[in-house]
Amino acid sequence: MRHSLHAEGFGVRLRPVEMADAAFIVWLRNQDYVKGRVGDSASDAASQQKWLETYVQREGDYYFILETLGGSPLGTNALYEISAPNAEWGRYIVRPEVQAALPSAILIFDLAFEKLDLRELLARCVSTNLTVHSLVKKCGFRQTETKYASQVIGGQPVDMIHFVLKAGDWPGCRRRLLPLAEFGETQIKEWEKHPHEPKTTDGVTH
Repeated sequence: MRHSLHAEGFGVRLRPVEMADAAFIVWLRNQDYVKGRVGDSASDAASQQKWLETYVQREGDYYFILETLGGSPLGTNALYEISAPNAEWGRYIVRPEVQAALPSAILIFDLAFEKLDLRELLARCVSTNLTVHSLVKKCGFRQTETKYASQVIGGQPVDMIHFVLKAGDWPGCRRRLLPLAEFGETQIKEWEKHPHEPKTTDGVTH
């Protein structure tokens, strides 16, 4: 099922990660706006491919590439540590010049609650990552706790904020987000025509 799970809508799609995506993932995770906001990353494509080789052996881990319908890569997203009926959401990074945050969020949460029939999602975000804090709250996540110095990124301990989204809270939040996601679709289509023109800033999660 891992390699068949995908989603499409609002001008983007989530598809399973492939070995050929290693170079893009390394490039994305080493951007200045990402550093310090996600776990330590592979330094080159070969190292990333080795990580992906271990990933495909793990159960309960779905790693996606976010791309336009024309195939332009925009970011990554994931559901992992799945232990029914719960899972963790993360590895979320979106290129900063395209408004794909809400479209990507709707697609991944639909997969979680409709396709995988999960009942609860955990999100762990670096405490200084305020952009993603705002996003998860818009999507119905509730802050539950702060874990101080619970992770080391770039050799420095960081505080992690924990959020939880319950399946029962998602439908109402989804309805409220639809107009914004549909507006994002128009921006994504414009961006794909002129992919080097900056549009806005999205965020990242662990």
